[in-house]
Order: sequence, then C-alpha cells, then structure tokens
Amino acid sequence: MDRQLVVEFPWLFLSAGGPPPAPVWENTAATDTRPLAGFTNSYVQEMKLDLSGYVQSDLTVGFRRSFTQTGGIEYLTWETFDVQDDGVIENVIISSVPMNDTQLGGAFVSCPGFTPYNDPTGTFDFGNFNRTQIIHGNFRYLFPNSTIGSTAFNAKGAAALMAITDNEYSSLEPTAADCLYCYRIIGVPTPGNASSGIQTVALPPKRVILDAFTVEEADLEYMMRLKRSYELANQV
Repeated sequence: MDRQLVVEFPWLFLSAGGPPPAPVWENTAATDTRPLAGFTNSYVQEMKLDLSGYVQSDLTVGFRRSFTQTGGIEYLTWETFDVQDDGVIENVIISSVPMNDTQLGGAFVSCPGFTPYNDPTGTFDFGNFNRTQIIHGNFRYLFPNSTIGSTAFNAKGAAALMAITDNEYSSLEPTAADCLYCYRIIGVPTPGNASSGIQTVALPPKRVILDAFTVEEADLEYMMRLKRSYELANQV
C-alpha cells in the first residue's frame, strides 16, 4: 500500500548579539532548534517519524524516492566585512538508528554511511553506520552569491546563499524499524559585532517527502529484517 511520509523542519534565524567583545548567535525565531553539544556555531533540529503501527502489523516499509522542498530564501547579512570565505553547512539525515550529538557533528566532515574521515584528534565519533541505515541524506555547502545581493562583500550588505556542494546520499533501503530519526544539522560562521562581521543567518523551513509503501514479506524474510533493525539500533 502506498504511503507518503513527511518531515517538517522549521526556520533557522540567527542574529548576532551578546556582550562584547565576544558576540554570540541568538536564535530570534521561536523554532525547535538547539545548539549541537560540543560544536561551536552549530545547531540541530530533530524529530521522529513513528512507524510502530506498521511494525505491529508485521509490515515492511519501503521507499521509492525522497525529495526536499524549501520554503523561502537562504541568505545572510553583514556589516563591513569580507564574507567570501564564510559558508554555511547543512546536512539533512533521516536514519533508521538514532545519532548522538558527537556523531551528528561528524556529519559536517564525513556523511554517515560512508567510510569516515580519518580524524587523528579523536574529536568526532562517527558511529558504526552503513548506507542501509541512511534512508535519506542531503549535504549542502552554501556561500553568499555576489550576483544575487550586494556586489561589494567588504561593505555592508546582504546576499542570497548558493549551494556550491549539493550531495544526495539516500539509500532508500526498506526497513522494519519502529521509528525513523530525522535531523537537520547546520553549521554557521562566527557572528560579528555591532560594526563588522556577519549579522544574521537565515535558513527557511524545509520539508522532506518520502514516497513510501508498505508490504507484507514472507515470515522468515521479515523476521530477519526485524532482527537486523534491532541490532543496528542497539550497536550505535
């Protein structure tokens, strides 16, 4: 039977504030966004998709495709400052296993499900992920676009953000997990002060749509898939 699963992520709107000389980002919109523990200028939005009803009916959930929709313009504003080297990282992940903050931080440099980045410092915990767990994945690296906004980066201005990297890495693997864990991880530049630097960062709401279906598999095949789902959820 066909299904459509939808995940809604809210606005992220950050404004530079706090006492000098060390300004901080203030979340000026009432959104479900929190700082990513252990990582500076990094944030996460998270929610769950409940599949327990399908599991209780002994159904496997499969996926034909996934795609995203964005509800506005991605942009930043600044005071006198050269912002050409300041980018925004966004990684949207829907996983059949949960991820902790250290593992989510690792997604800034090595998307889960791939051979992880070799980190000699031990800063990141990349977990024990493989591609089958990452139902949907989209990594983007955004930079201010000089042709859509201010033409002088070293003067006060604003610009739309343009993706110079836009990588899809969804597996769309069938699952017997009772829950999908949905994350939007965002890394932003250091905030400026009252006279220089980046003043605001705005990322509009995002929607992920999973074109899904449910199917009743043969008992042995389903039990093996169910066993595998529980093993994966408990080893991360």
